[in-house]
Amino acid sequence: MFKKVVLTKNVAYTLLEIARNTHPREMLMLLRGKKKKDFIKVDEVLFAPLSQHGESSATFRFDLLPIDFTIIGLAHSHPSGHSYPSLEDLNHFIGSVMLILTPPYQSLKDIHAYNPRGERVGIYLED
Repeated sequence: MFKKVVLTKNVAYTLLEIARNTHPREMLMLLRGKKKKDFIKVDEVLFAPLSQHGESSATFRFDLLPIDFTIIGLAHSHPSGHSYPSLEDLNHFIGSVMLILTPPYQSLKDIHAYNPRGERVGIYLED
């Protein structure tokens, strides 16, 4: 199991900006990157197909998910400020990593990473 998630600066700042602009609704994005032996590197974000963003949930059409093995997870926001994945989040886990963004969506401390078991994983910013 991987021990950390590495985000490019562009990915981190893009996710934070999308979450700020979507608030108070949840945002939802797909994550593209590479899984290494002990870490995951996220280097791109993609819009989820036909995503809908509500105040308490965000969804997209799973059946329209492209066959793309570089999609390694999901990122979504919790406008409530709760940083842990819900049972519904864990039941709809895609890939290897889930990022949850919380207000005020200003810095890396507002991005929280989890593995498929719902365990928190460290996040590092790539220079």
